[in-house]
Amino acid sequence: MRIMSLLLAVLAIMASMPGQAQEPATNKEYRIDSDTSWLRVLAYPDGPLKRFGHHHVISHHGISGTVEVAPDPLDSTFMLEIIVADLGVDNADTRALEGEDFEGEVPQKDIDGTRANMLGEKLLHGEQFPVIQIQSRAIEGSMTDANIVTTVIVKGLEHTVTFPASIELTDDSFVASGQLEIMHGELGLSPFTAMGGALSVRDLLVLKYELSGARVTESE
Repeated sequence: MRIMSLLLAVLAIMASMPGQAQEPATNKEYRIDSDTSWLRVLAYPDGPLKRFGHHHVISHHGISGTVEVAPDPLDSTFMLEIIVADLGVDNADTRALEGEDFEGEVPQKDIDGTRANMLGEKLLHGEQFPVIQIQSRAIEGSMTDANIVTTVIVKGLEHTVTFPASIELTDDSFVASGQLEIMHGELGLSPFTAMGGALSVRDLLVLKYELSGARVTESE
């Protein structure tokens, strides 16, 4: 009985001792790879004279930003920046990726005109607002079928946009891709029009993207 009482006392003492502190899980920082990440926006002609217009591909290949991956990946956050002046218009290789509607070259004068209209005061006003920012607010769903709620800042104004995403995440890298249809007004913009509205850009845009990046190491 004395041995049993001693064992119980030892167990009681051990139970009352605080356990060894565990290292709290921390976020991991990843950096966007600007060389492999891309954005494409498909714009379509509209209006009575739309047959005289072009299907346009607006593209960007210099997206920058960081991602903070939480222990629960759905709690992760990110901030992205897109330099407005780096948006490209109707690159031949990019158009070739988008199917028969985008076959054929667009004359350089039309490319120059489209780009000038896009960067002008009536649309993106790139001179005064040189950067578009995208900041995450919530990630819903699952990694392979997520909806990322974001704040998109265009021309200094905030807009809530939800991006569908399929996300592949490892300890060293990530890839997120998706596609959505969005109206100009959801970004605070108005479709370009010409000839009194007889030729315009369709209000609905198709946005495609792929973002990839690598984990930031202590030496960086």
